[in-house]
Amino acid sequence: MWLSPRDFLNTTFLMIAGDADINLGHFDAAIDAYRRALDSGFREFFVYARLSAAYADAGRIDEAKASSAEARRLNPNFTVKSMIEHMPNWPAVFEGVRKAGLPEE
Repeated sequence: MWLSPRDFLNTTFLMIAGDADINLGHFDAAIDAYRRALDSGFREFFVYARLSAAYADAGRIDEAKASSAEARRLNPNFTVKSMIEHMPNWPAVFEGVRKAGLPEE
């Protein structure tokens, strides 16, 4: 990443790092990784959803709700149920988005 800071794959690596951190319970590190992915221009609904979960798990509910709202704005059909269907092995993310107020269905 240091050698090629504009490489489009950096966002993928940031997402992977954030995913690992949130599932390990390292919520501040996950927040940092997801924010860096967003700052690099990767503004997809699922990045905001994961950021929302990390904020909620870190106890930062207002920020979690704002990120969740942005995820829903980008994809109005996005729910906890749809998230579980596409990412069945991420319970830390599911609980986080529930705390952030993402609708179940």
